[in-house]
Amino acid sequence: MKATLMRTTLALVLAGGLAAPALQAKGKKHNPKHSPAHAAALQNCREAYEATAAALHAPNSRKGSARQRAMHAAAQTKKACIANAPR
Repeated sequence: MKATLMRTTLALVLAGGLAAPALQAKGKKHNPKHSPAHAAALQNCREAYEATAAALHAPNSRKGSARQRAMHAAAQTKKACIANAPR
């Protein structure tokens, strides 16, 4: 009797432990999707960054720390562009 009660209790505790995260996740709301204007602005930011990065990786481009500074500036510009994109 004691073993049966122990197994039943253990099974209920394990089932409750597995079901709790699923129930909590069900109540969470997903973030709404961004507007088409936001998606377009992000695409423009990415394209501008990729064009700058491609130009800096060209064989006749800057070398050494000048290239590193230019890449950092391009990354900062992309970050600012994404931050200023319409929501």
